[in-house]
Amino acid sequence: MVKIAVAGKGGVGKTTIAAVLAHLFAKDGYNVTAIDCDSAMNLPTALGVNNVKPLSELKDVIDERVRGPFGTYKLNPKVDDIFEAYSVRNEDGVRVLVLGTIEKGGEGCFCPENAFLRAILRHAIFREKDVLIMDMEAGIEHLGRGTAKGVDILLAVVEPGMRSVETLKRIEKLGADIGITRIGVVVNKFIEGEMTRKVLEKIDKPIVGVIPYNECFIRADIQGIPPYKVCDLKPFKELKSKILEMIEDESGSGS
Repeated sequence: MVKIAVAGKGGVGKTTIAAVLAHLFAKDGYNVTAIDCDSAMNLPTALGVNNVKPLSELKDVIDERVRGPFGTYKLNPKVDDIFEAYSVRNEDGVRVLVLGTIEKGGEGCFCPENAFLRAILRHAIFREKDVLIMDMEAGIEHLGRGTAKGVDILLAVVEPGMRSVETLKRIEKLGADIGITRIGVVVNKFIEGEMTRKVLEKIDKPIVGVIPYNECFIRADIQGIPPYKVCDLKPFKELKSKILEMIEDESGSGS
């Protein structure tokens, strides 16, 4: 079982990386679930599907599952059937869900909608699935301590620029605060050069993937087609192999 959260600042390429990894794992025979946790909600398009209803809009379901008598509500509602009922599978068999809007504020946000959505994340992470990939927002506030324990690796996607590196430091701090210790950096839109090298030298976490800049990703976005249909997948395949190596090494160490 592989459970991956993909984070980084806006526009850095999180969704592209999450979508291509989902495609590659599915092609290798894994049972893949991809959850869009970003309010921009671009992951379904990147995976070639449409009309995925955000889970946050399931008002009737939320009322039924979460609200209790006398104005109370359940912190751990039943959600195990939600995955099949409200997901859409793409042509690779990847099961795609959209989380929708979730209020930030860590463990202190206790409205019914958040109780429902956080239960979705907890269930997704702890359920026995071959591969779970979560496309996160710029931060990782969606993950509380209960969900973070199930993440095998947090992929921090950066561009070779100082603002992106600063976001990486913020992600590292957020991860440490909720118990995520295994962070791998993916450098996206890489262009060879001395300035780029100097920026990357400031990264103190392991770099698990380097994705060269390529206009094919822009063309795929403009045309509304999955990037893995028109772009070179070699660097993504290397990233996937590195992820599996890191997880296997950790499992072998017994930690």
